[in-house]
Amino acid sequence: MTTPRPRKPRPPVVVRPSFVSQDSSPALLGLCRRKFLDVLVPKCACDVVRVGRTVLIPLDVAEAALRALSPGREDGTDSKADDDNVTPISVDAVLAKVGMRRSAGR
Repeated sequence: MTTPRPRKPRPPVVVRPSFVSQDSSPALLGLCRRKFLDVLVPKCACDVVRVGRTVLIPLDVAEAALRALSPGREDGTDSKADDDNVTPISVDAVLAKVGMRRSAGR
């Protein structure tokens, strides 16, 4: 009986996605599949790529479309002039506002 050879430990590689699909939209954009398909895909119609049943939109295009849909912004500019100086809210605080809490991954 042979034993598997030991593997060298490797550092983790962080990868930023360049496309968002209906499968990754809950994690990347916070949209359920249905909202992604019904609201976001029609807004980004010229940039949509379909691979079988999977619908792909470039992440920067999807983020821009969501910003354009946000309330209180008629001209497409930021309502706050200085977004870089705002202290970000923690993930736990955001989840608590919507009545949820963080859980362990799969």
